Amino acid sequence: MHSAVTTIPTPQERMDVAFDNYFALSDVLREDLLALLETEIDSQHWRRNYVRVSASLIEGYAHCLREMCAVSFECVAPEISEREAEVIRSERSFNANERIKLTLRAAYKLFELQPAPNFGGHEWPSAQRVLERRHLLMHPKTPADLEISNELWLKLRDDVTWLVEQLFNFIAALQAKHGG
Repeated sequence: MHSAVTTIPTPQERMDVAFDNYFALSDVLREDLLALLETEIDSQHWRRNYVRVSASLIEGYAHCLREMCAVSFECVAPEISEREAEVIRSERSFNANERIKLTLRAAYKLFELQPAPNFGGHEWPSAQRVLERRHLLMHPKTPADLEISNELWLKLRDDVTWLVEQLFNFIAALQAKHGG
């Protein structure tokens, strides 16, 4: 009787898979956002869709970073906090905002990149409203949950921009470090 030999993927193979997933998911999420931006109109339904699509992009990127960090965490072990390590191992016990913040902090440490995002400034507390608003849009209890006032809209656009920049800056720093 012949037993099947299972080959355990090497860390490099697992990292390649994580990056392939990142690039494939990035293409789809970026296309969604660009297509939406091409049809921009000043309406409530467009604003709601923008928040939903942007939040998907933000959470999708953060998930891919966690996959990369999980492989890196096994190979190198720079100092990361207990909560950062916890979010890398399992995202389930963290809300979306915590996952994004802790993942980005861990990613910069694990891949030894600088400058790390500044979560101590005024941008981070404000940016958290993007995923909070997306939650209301996806689970509305009243019509007011679906409204995005002009004032809130301007803030949400700035918040999305800041969050996306933090995620894109990671890949840019990684490419700069490795000459890509």
